[in-house]
Amino acid sequence: MATKELLVAPKALSSGRTAELVPASWSGPDREPVLIRAATRAGEVRRAMSRVVHDVRYRPPRRRTAKMLVLIPAHNEEDSIGNVLNALLTQTRVPDRIVVIADNCTDKTEQIARRFRGVTVMRTVGNTERKVGALNQAWSRWQAGYDYVAGIDADTILAPDCLQQLEAELAVTPRPGGVMARYTFDQRLGASGMARLLIRMQRLEFAAWTADALRRNRKTYVLGGQASLFSNDALRAVAEHNQTRGPWDTSTQVEDMQLTGDLKAMRYSTNVSVSARAYAGPMMNLRSLWAQRRKWDEGMARLLVHSKVNQWTATLWKQQLGLASNGITRLGFLFLLTASLMVHQYRWNWLWVIPPAVAVLLNLKLAWRVPNRTPADLIGAVLLVPVELYLIMRVCCTTASWVNVLVGIKRDGWAQQARAEQGGAGGPGKILGAMLIVAALVAGSVYGWIHAPLFVQRDILTVGWAALAIITVLQTLLMVFRIVRPNRGLRP
Repeated sequence: MATKELLVAPKALSSGRTAELVPASWSGPDREPVLIRAATRAGEVRRAMSRVVHDVRYRPPRRRTAKMLVLIPAHNEEDSIGNVLNALLTQTRVPDRIVVIADNCTDKTEQIARRFRGVTVMRTVGNTERKVGALNQAWSRWQAGYDYVAGIDADTILAPDCLQQLEAELAVTPRPGGVMARYTFDQRLGASGMARLLIRMQRLEFAAWTADALRRNRKTYVLGGQASLFSNDALRAVAEHNQTRGPWDTSTQVEDMQLTGDLKAMRYSTNVSVSARAYAGPMMNLRSLWAQRRKWDEGMARLLVHSKVNQWTATLWKQQLGLASNGITRLGFLFLLTASLMVHQYRWNWLWVIPPAVAVLLNLKLAWRVPNRTPADLIGAVLLVPVELYLIMRVCCTTASWVNVLVGIKRDGWAQQARAEQGGAGGPGKILGAMLIVAALVAGSVYGWIHAPLFVQRDILTVGWAALAIITVLQTLLMVFRIVRPNRGLRP
């Protein structure tokens, strides 16, 4: 059947013109893909460039990572330097540079330190100023380009996150000067009963000292050289102000305390950390402990004698007066008790039991808060006798130091401490001489008391016991206040 083809005429435009035929956008089948791909690619490039320009224009400010320098002064520290470096190299915040300052070493300290990869070993040159001179030499050589400088003793072991915590706290401190780790001692280091007892007493002493600093809004009068982190800008300011080669003062035996005073005078913050922990090297025998504390006490006494009274030195004077009052009450009680018994005038009063009982409670509170406490820490606090003997030793050490300063006797505390730690005798003639002097004073006092008139004995005992009672009441009230005072959630 034949089909009929329908022809459709083009529709006329409303304007009366005929529609124009629109030519195709390509002139051939092979040209279409090339042009489309080129246009697409050009659009993608343009959008990518726009994103790059936008990101560069509106990118957030990039924070610069602070650089940290660690200085470790070391003089014959072959027994401990390896453990110190291991603790530093395994920190959660590894320092950018660790410098072991080999200061006139005659043992294997330098050789051991050179075995550690990433540790710089520096020998001091012509240093006669011991630890202070070594620190200043190393600081002046390496400090450029660093934001923070940590001073670590060659027998101090840092907790794994110690440097990270110190840096975090110093970074948010207004006008930062330095921040000190909370110190304690490793009880396991004691190899003998005496060594363990001395470590335990040092742990209790440092816990009490740190707790007091934390309660004073973390303000400390000394950034201990065992483990402290400093703002390098503050150290530069101190060196520039003092016009010295480095920030540490070479004329004192308590360079860390003097540096803290300089920072405070320039209104820099000096704080105790609330989280960073460091394990300092303890004194293992009475000889080394005595030599260390003599150096500290004599250095503090000289500093106080040559310094004006201000807010910083007032804290030091308060500590010295507190120690003196403790010595006076114990010496006074011993003298009055002996004198009363000698003339048969002593009468017992149960009120004298209260001060020791309160002291036991205070020691127990401190022992409970000692880091990594053991049952022996609590037992020692309850027995009271070890704490009292340790306090008497501290009073005698401070007294001897003040006598030296007031008389004008100068001694090399660094050399005395180094000799004592190495097992040196430390002058047996001097010890014997001191014992003879004390014995002569006691004998003279006894003879004079026995032959004194009756009214003199009566007046001395009456006034003496009354004065001792007043001082003891004040000290007991202060201990009660320290017991009930809240800890603010901070642990020493």
